[in-house]
Formats: sequence, structure tokens, C-alpha cells
Amino acid sequence: REQPTDPQAEQEIIDSIEEVYFSSDSFDTVQYELEKLPSDLNLLELEEYRDKLKRQQAAVSKRVADLILEKQPSYVKELERVTSLQTNLQLAAVICTNARRQLHAAKEGFTEASLGLLANQRRRQLLTGLLKSLRTIKTLQRTDVRLSEMLEEEDYPGAIQLCLECQKAASTFKHYNCIRWEQLDVALSKTCKHFDVSHYTKVQLAYKLLGKTQTAMDQLHMHFTQAIHNTVFQVVLGYVELCAGNADTKFQKMPYKDLCTHITTDSYIPCLTDLCKALWEVMLSYHLTMQWHDEHYKEEETTPGAVLYINMICIHISLNLWFYILYVNLICLPFIYISLFFLIDFAFIGKYMQMMNILKPIAFDVIHCVSQLFDYYLYAVYTFFGRNDMYESSGLGLISSRLRTTLSRIQESLINMVSPHASPEERKEKVPSPHLSQLVVLTSSDTLYGLAERVVATESLVFLAEQFEFLQPHLDTTMPSAKKPFLQQFYSQTVSTASELRKPIYWIVAAKAIDYEQMLLLMAGVKWDIKEIMSQHNVYVDVLLKEFEKFNQRLGDVSKIVRIPLPVSNVLWEHCIRLANRTLVEGYANVKKCSNEGRALMQLDFQQFLMKLEKLTDLRPIPDKEFVETYIKAYYLTENDMEQFIKNHREYSMKQLTNLVNVCLGSHINKKARQKLLAAIDDIDRPKR
Repeated sequence: REQPTDPQAEQEIIDSIEEVYFSSDSFDTVQYELEKLPSDLNLLELEEYRDKLKRQQAAVSKRVADLILEKQPSYVKELERVTSLQTNLQLAAVICTNARRQLHAAKEGFTEASLGLLANQRRRQLLTGLLKSLRTIKTLQRTDVRLSEMLEEEDYPGAIQLCLECQKAASTFKHYNCIRWEQLDVALSKTCKHFDVSHYTKVQLAYKLLGKTQTAMDQLHMHFTQAIHNTVFQVVLGYVELCAGNADTKFQKMPYKDLCTHITTDSYIPCLTDLCKALWEVMLSYHLTMQWHDEHYKEEETTPGAVLYINMICIHISLNLWFYILYVNLICLPFIYISLFFLIDFAFIGKYMQMMNILKPIAFDVIHCVSQLFDYYLYAVYTFFGRNDMYESSGLGLISSRLRTTLSRIQESLINMVSPHASPEERKEKVPSPHLSQLVVLTSSDTLYGLAERVVATESLVFLAEQFEFLQPHLDTTMPSAKKPFLQQFYSQTVSTASELRKPIYWIVAAKAIDYEQMLLLMAGVKWDIKEIMSQHNVYVDVLLKEFEKFNQRLGDVSKIVRIPLPVSNVLWEHCIRLANRTLVEGYANVKKCSNEGRALMQLDFQQFLMKLEKLTDLRPIPDKEFVETYIKAYYLTENDMEQFIKNHREYSMKQLTNLVNVCLGSHINKKARQKLLAAIDDIDRPKR
């Protein structure tokens, strides 16, 4: 039976349910109904009562279903909140773990004072024992005077006895040294993170008294290198374990370079910030150490060789500091949005240049790493927006040989293409190939195939290249003479080619923005062997112009989102017009029969196209205008002129030239003359094969 859909009727059915059914969850409905049965059973009454219960059950089920549907959005929302809460709780757990670790460290630091008192007491006891031992040693030191006296008195047995006793006593104190090298080395290592002038002066004076100044600098180099490595490794390891969500021991055993590859996009900036903060302490200690040595060079007479050796040690420390930070930049670069990162990173080039002035020995390394960043950015922009297999067939010379060489060089030297023959060392020195975010859509005609993203990426690259051009004189002054050819090569082979990427990148937009295939199909349906001169152009011209109007409108829509610079607009219009004109020539080359009146119609169509096109764009002169006009005029050439035309106009394809011979001259020449012209065309095309 159908249940009532009237809400009031439904409510009445629910209200008719006995209250005992809602008393508790443990209520046994079956037992209750069986106990209600009368002793004399009536089948009709039972069926009627059964139907009543079914109606009540259906009404309750419907009400429950309605409530579920009504509360479903709230349930979904609450579920999302629970999921978010779960994520936050996981993050809170990590924060609590770190907080406990830091509290434990603070607790240890707090108890140092108490432990210090105990240590002082123990030191006092040790010093008391040491004083007693020193008095005995002092007595032994004066024994030689008594031995000399006894030898003068010729008391040889007594002298021997005294000597044996001294030897026995000396063996008891043989564990003493004037200075323990381990303690002195530990004292030197403490200056790498917490420099103290008084402490460092005492340590250097101790090494000087021992004649071990060069050894001190060697040890200082080792301690600074170890401090740098330990500091950066612990910071990066903490973020890698945090991102991985576990304390996998495999990360602790990884080399630093491999560990950097596990830094994610979200943790990159915080990790780099903490890394710089941690290395700041080491950098400060290094700066104060250099300052101490500079001051003592002036106060004391130090040999030039010693000064040079100390300077070389300091240069190595500077390089270690720089490379550890810069390597994180290069390794993590592919995992972030490349344009934004490089623009932000370029804002710090001023700081890089200040560092180059302070640390001149590493100026070349800084410029080299910055050039790699620019190389990677250029390669990424080309890979994302400019790579296409149709360049060669277009015949427009979109990629110059210089740009092609630059891209090949970057790919070979910087990009890890996962070659099975590459050694592990070669793969470590390279970075992964960039990958475009899935959020960037380049296939929609409404957005002109990602024109806004293409403009942002390409014009940012061109802007950076212009800034590098502006900085070239300053960079040239900081470069060592032996390294200046590298800088010149960077500018001539990379920086100067940045603007050349506009052609291939925007050509892809132009190739898809206009439906050139439709125009070819419409041209194929035109009859060209007409007998009368026409005054009305063909329909395909109007269709092509409408395509350009639509392109102009979409270009205006994109410019509301991202400003389209004039050079970009000109390149886009130039590509579209070139492709349209070459499509016209291709359409004319498909003609099988054509009269003089048909050739005049071709000229009429093209002039109509030019007249309307000039109202849509300010680009002058119209690109490839002569390419179309020359081809149409070639229909009027004689046999001798045609042979010369074929030799002089190699910009036309073999098919287009062949069509001129077959359609233009037609039956006006004999078979031998036609074969001669076709052979001339084949001779021109042969070197291209």
C-alpha cells in the first residue's frame, strides 16, 4: 500500500504510536506485541492491526530518512571539521613533542647551576690533591742539586739510592702532562658558536706558547666545518622528519645533499628561514674571529706566510657557509612555483652582492649559482610554455640556433633527465626537470590557451634579463680577472636570449587562436576557373576576419586580468597574421584550375582581407603581405620568368611552386618545358631532405 504523503496525516500516524515504544533502547517490541494478543485470535483483526503497525513503521522510516537528508549538509560540514581537527591535533602533537624536547633542554640548563656547585667542590678536591702532587714534583725537580752535592762528596751509594727513589716517585706521577691537548682542542671548538674574546685570546696564546699557531688554524677550520654541517643537518633533518610524519632513522644516515631533496614545497620557506637563523650564530662567531685576527696582525709582527695561510683557512670557512645555504636553494627549486620564487629570490640579489663585497673570494661562486638559477628559470619557462614539435614545419624560424644551443647546454649541465648511464655523482650535481602545476590550464580557448600565465612567466623572465643587463658593470668589477670570460658567456649565451623566447611561446597561442583549417576547407570549395571578373569577395575572407575579431576580443579579456605589454601584443598579431597569410598561400596552392578572372578574384579577396585587418591592429607593415602578393602575381609569369622565380623564391614550399607550374602555365608549355621546371623545383628542395 502507498503511504500518505500528506505531512499532517504522517504526523497523526506517528502520534498514534504508543509511548512505550520510545521508553528505552532495550525495549523488546516483539515480546510486547505478543503479550498484547488476546486469547481468542481473529485473523481479520490481526491483519488490520498488522497493517496499522506497518503504516506506523513506514511513517517513522520516512521521517528518519527526511531528517537524515535535512541534516546531511551539517553532517558533511561537521565531518570536515573533524578531519581538520584531526590534522590540527597531529600538528599539535608534533609541536608538543618539540616543546617537550625544548623544555627538557631548558631543564638541563636550569640544573647547570646546581651541578656547577658540585663540580666546583669536586674541582677543589682535585686541586688540593694536585697541589700535594705538585709539591712532590717540585721536590723531585730540586733533586738534581742534591745529587750534584752528593757526587762532589763522593757519596756514590747515597746518590744512586736517591736517584732510584726519584725514579720511583717520578713513575707515580707520569700521568701528568703540562697541557692536555684534548681540553685545548675542546676549548677552541667552543668559539665556533659562542665567540668570547677573552676565552679565544687565552686559547691562541696557549697555542702560540707551544709553537702550534698553524695547528690551531687547522683545527679551527675543522671545527667550523663540523659546526656548519651539524647545524644545517639538524635543521633540515627536523623538517624532513616533520613532513614525513615519523622519525625514520634512514633520514639520519642520509648525506646532506640527499636529505635536501626531501624538503617539501610547504616547508621550504620555514626551513630556509630557520637554516639562516641557525647559521647566523656560526657566521657571527666567524666574523668576530676574523676581526680578532685582523686586530692582532696590526699589534704583532706576523710573517706574510702565516697571514696568507690564515686567510686561506678563513676563505674555506666562508665557502662552506655559503654553499650549505645555496645548495638548499638549488635542490628545492623544482618544488616551488618557479616564477614567484625567482622574483622573490631576485629581491635578495642586492644582499648577495653585499656579501660578494664582504667575501670577495666567493664572488665567482655566488655569480655562478645565481646564473644557474636564471638558467633553470629560463629552461622552466621554455619547458612549460614554449616546447612544441610544430616549429620546424612552420617555416617561421621561431627558435634561433643560439637559443637552441643555450637550451641544450642548460639541459645537459643542469637538468637531471634520469639517464640510466649517468653516474650517481653526475645526478647529484643536477636538479629534476621542472613540472607545471595542474592548476595551470593551457588548453582552454576562452583564456587564449593560458595567455595570462604565459605573459607572467615570459615577461618576468625578460624583466629579470633586463635587470641583469643593468647589473653587468657592477658584477664585472667583482669578478676575478680569470673568471670574467664566464660572466661574458653568461650574458651573451643566456641573458641576451631571454627575449627570444617570446616567439615560440606566443606562437603556440597564435597557432590555436585562429581556425586555419576551416579557412582551407572553405577555400577548397571556391571555384577559381570563372569567366567573369567578380566584384564581391569570397565568404572565407569574412569567416577569417570574424576569427580575428574574436581573437581581438579574447585578447582584450585577458588584458583585464594581466596587462599585455605592447611587444607581446605585436608578437601575437604578427604570428596570427603570418599564419593566416601562409594559409592563404597554401589554399591558393591547392587550386586545380584557375583562370585570369580567378587570379583577379584572389587579389580582390586578399585586398579585402588587408583593408579590414588594418582596422583591427596597429601593427605596420602587415607581416608577410608580400609573401601572398608575390605568389598571386606569379600566376601571370611566362615560362622563362617562372624558372627565375623558382630560383629566387625559396621561401615557398615544393608543393606551392609545383602548383604554379601546373596551374599557371598549364597547357601553354610542352611536356619537356614542364619537366625542366619541375626538375628545378626538385633541385631546390633536395638540400632540405
